[in-house]
Amino acid sequence: MNFNLWCLCGWDVEHPYLDIGFRIKNLSLAQTLFFYLPLSIPEPYDKYIVDLGEKFEKTELIEAVFNENYSAEQAASSKTIKVNPIDVSKNLIPFQIYELDITHDIELEPFVSSSGYKGTIMKIPVARIVAKDAGKADKDRCDNYYFRFRVKNLSLDFLIHEYTPRHAALQSIFNTTKMIDFRYNNVRSLDKSLVEQFYAPGHHIVKVEDTHLLLITKAYVDVFGEQFKSTREIEHQVWEEYVDNNDTKDLVAYHHVDKGDSSEMFVRLRVEKSVIGIYLLTVVLLGIVSSIIASVIWLHFPSGP
Repeated sequence: MNFNLWCLCGWDVEHPYLDIGFRIKNLSLAQTLFFYLPLSIPEPYDKYIVDLGEKFEKTELIEAVFNENYSAEQAASSKTIKVNPIDVSKNLIPFQIYELDITHDIELEPFVSSSGYKGTIMKIPVARIVAKDAGKADKDRCDNYYFRFRVKNLSLDFLIHEYTPRHAALQSIFNTTKMIDFRYNNVRSLDKSLVEQFYAPGHHIVKVEDTHLLLITKAYVDVFGEQFKSTREIEHQVWEEYVDNNDTKDLVAYHHVDKGDSSEMFVRLRVEKSVIGIYLLTVVLLGIVSSIIASVIWLHFPSGP
């Protein structure tokens, strides 16, 4: 599992980006993939969910995401990019990046429980995706697939919360503090009716080997939280087109990794607000208040005290 959260990146976009990717082994054994998102997605869906598979036509991005040396090959009129490891000594397996057509390749089903719990179930039918490899010999088949998409134009309030100290009003004027509470496959925090669907007849939970979360934010943002596996400045030439040509200079990636079927991470982000505007506004307000006080004194004491 791969998650990229682009937050406080200094962009003009109103909401953060959440990128979700997952690599599935032996995809042809499944009929449908189900993925639950704990937020409501309104129509038109393609405004809020976009495919990222086509972004990987450049080998540099593949190597940046998977942190290994790969070669990439895309056949004409194909929606898959064949990815092969260059260093055979590392025993890495080849896989295919599939470009999802949001309108035709996925189904989005709203989930609402009697308790008011809301979310969206994403369904990816498998048959059409693997059909092109059905007639190939075993040595030529590749049954390992990677999907990646982005959630955008939504507040992501299930994940990111702005924190305002109750007894520190002055502090909130000069700083913005956000809390990120990331949980993947955390069953105890989910609605019971939803969990029942996970274990319905014919459904199987996909075993997860590891989960990678990259929190990407500006270098001037203070990050407080758990220990990260690594922290680095991203290569802005590689990532700029990937994030819709937004500025990627001075962005730092904080890499969190969990092994096994579930993952959790809690961090706080703090960024200083621009105090120049606040200072100027304060000066103007003080000037107005002083003028009012002077006028009141003059009206009440026209000949002086």
